[in-house]
Amino acid sequence: MPPPELALRSGTVAILLLTGIVILRDRRHRETGPYGGLLALSVAADSIVTIVGHPLPAWLWPLQLIAVGTAALLWIWTGAVFVDDYRPSWRDAVAWAVLPAIDACGLYAWRPWMGTVVRALALLFVLLAAWRIVAGLRGDLVERRRRLRPLLATLAVLYAGGILLVNMLGDAGPMGASGRIVDAALLAALAAAFALFTLRGDRSLFAPRAADASGPDPDEGPEPSAAARDQEDAVLARLRRLMEEDKIYRREGFGVAALVAALDVPEYRLRRLINQRLGHRNFSSFVNGYRLAEATAALADPAQADVPILTIALDTGFQSIGPFNRAFKAQTGMTPTAYRKQADSRTQGPIRGIGQSDTEIGKT
Repeated sequence: MPPPELALRSGTVAILLLTGIVILRDRRHRETGPYGGLLALSVAADSIVTIVGHPLPAWLWPLQLIAVGTAALLWIWTGAVFVDDYRPSWRDAVAWAVLPAIDACGLYAWRPWMGTVVRALALLFVLLAAWRIVAGLRGDLVERRRRLRPLLATLAVLYAGGILLVNMLGDAGPMGASGRIVDAALLAALAAAFALFTLRGDRSLFAPRAADASGPDPDEGPEPSAAARDQEDAVLARLRRLMEEDKIYRREGFGVAALVAALDVPEYRLRRLINQRLGHRNFSSFVNGYRLAEATAALADPAQADVPILTIALDTGFQSIGPFNRAFKAQTGMTPTAYRKQADSRTQGPIRGIGQSDTEIGKT
């Protein structure tokens, strides 16, 4: 390995090891938990394996198994960062384990098809990560996280393109040595950027500024003037009237654009208002709060006992029964059918949190 490449990869390992250890140490204080640390350690393992080269000594095989799961960990990490209320499941663990399992078999009895399968699955996970980043862009209300999405999606696609080129050209191209140095330099730059991004603290990057914060957020600029604050209060009052009285969320095709048109305000102002004043991190949670409040009231109403659940879901603005059932269970902890069955045995009161964020109900 040429000295420049060795220096770059060694620096990458050092940066990622430090980043991974710090994140794992502070995992309980991070919204994204330990996943950024696990991803950093996985990439560090991959860099170590690259430095050592093949054939890999048997005592480094565990590092190889850790390294091969990097793409799956990237997919899991993007869920923790960009999907609100993300909760990893056993399916995520199985998805991560597939690549190490195939590679473990290859360490003992290598077959040519195994390398192809591993690279193809890695490419799939990277593309799924890019899709996960882009899919939530429209509804994301956290401005700093929203600005980050296109950049990370682009990097993921470029990385996927690199994997594809390796699959097509292999390591024997005429520019192999130069290409490896460029690859090492790119990975070192990405490692440094990842370290700065994660060690800065994902809570400060992604959490909305609380509505009752005691001081200004330095990333949001100076405090608005009294006139601007009054104007913002007026828009907020109109927004609440549209949602609570006019029930604009029932309209077919309702979304950010429809609400912007109804309020006649710039889209960025509406997003900032819902995020900073109402405490919502994405548009779906904001809208679904109102829809679910109306749905739970209907399900608990004896006069609507014979109304099909599908009808209630469609009347409140959901496009189909599947999203309604998932949102309802996530909010109440039970299915709509179970909720309706229990409604006649309990006194129906306001459901805490339906249509409101924690900041609106006074929780800090």
